[in-house]
Amino acid sequence: MRWSIFICGSGLLCLAAWIDNMRGPLLPAITALLSLDNAAASLIMSLGNLVAMTTTWLLMPLLNRWSLKQVGLGVLMYTVAVCSAAVYVDNSTRMFLWGALLGGSISTLGSLSNLYVQSGILPAIRGQMMSALHSLYGLTSFFAPWVAGIVLTEPRNWPVLFTSVAPAAALLALFIYFRGPKSGDKKTRKSQAQPLTLSPIHILTISVLISYVVGEVLTSTWMTSFLVHEHGLSIKEASFYTSMFFAAMLVTRMGCGVIARPRWHRFLIWTSLAVALVCFVAGRLTGWIWLLPLAGLFGPFFPLYVTWVSLRFPERDRSMVIWMLSGMQAALSVMNYLTGRLADAAGFSVAFWLPAGMMALTMILLKILEIQDQHLTNSNT
Repeated sequence: MRWSIFICGSGLLCLAAWIDNMRGPLLPAITALLSLDNAAASLIMSLGNLVAMTTTWLLMPLLNRWSLKQVGLGVLMYTVAVCSAAVYVDNSTRMFLWGALLGGSISTLGSLSNLYVQSGILPAIRGQMMSALHSLYGLTSFFAPWVAGIVLTEPRNWPVLFTSVAPAAALLALFIYFRGPKSGDKKTRKSQAQPLTLSPIHILTISVLISYVVGEVLTSTWMTSFLVHEHGLSIKEASFYTSMFFAAMLVTRMGCGVIARPRWHRFLIWTSLAVALVCFVAGRLTGWIWLLPLAGLFGPFFPLYVTWVSLRFPERDRSMVIWMLSGMQAALSVMNYLTGRLADAAGFSVAFWLPAGMMALTMILLKILEIQDQHLTNSNT
């Protein structure tokens, strides 16, 4: 394993997490600044998810033609341009366009981070290193809404949150240029190209992760708005709870980085989901809002599940990750808009039950997958 590759992947994921998780506190500020309702604000997120779906899907043909290093540099330059453009956003039309372009940056940065790290890790320690990688996601995501809440005390200052990202993206591009993965030749990349066709077991496997990620993102994106509208907190106060959500995610992923041996993966996946669902539902039913951030205890799920997928389908580990992440963006484009529409129609007290529904659906799909996978294994033996 080359540690410089892990650093490259970590840098990409931290940038994606920082940009992505500043958007939650931004939503209530934008609705006030631009006089938008929740449905219109959610459309900014949904357009970003649609562009993200497209850019993530394009990674496969791009990576068959160019190297991880070349594609990474291109995505970082795109990120520099989009984040710098925040200073020119002064009306709702430009906000919709800018939000759409920003979504493409977030998704490709996140997708590449997983591919970078997977490419340089031995299967025996992949679960631990993926947990370590996504612990950094939790750490970055803890600070992002916290800092955003402070800056948004004066909502007009919001462009500063994003323009400050551009120099960091440029510095990471320099590091990848000098210390990133080798480019290799086109012939080698062509020989390593993976199929994009999917069987029913592949579709079910992908659906589990999509359902989980939708639950996670809806929780983190809309928690600030829920607490502002339903509990009367300020943006700064509500953003603190979102930070605590990511703190719970960080702690559990760090723990998995220490103990995540393969024999523990299934137990950790199921336990993290169940505990998160109980905390979320209990927080909503009792009104004890301090329980809501504990939904972040499902932190181990993503890195351990992606690790399981890469080991279960080694012949298409890259294409499966891309399918999962592009499908995730497609689902989020619908669910973010649905959340905003439902919030306008029935209030956040109703709309903010959607994350719990997605967590429950994830557990159902995961059980079906385990049954189908066991049946397939028995049939092959």
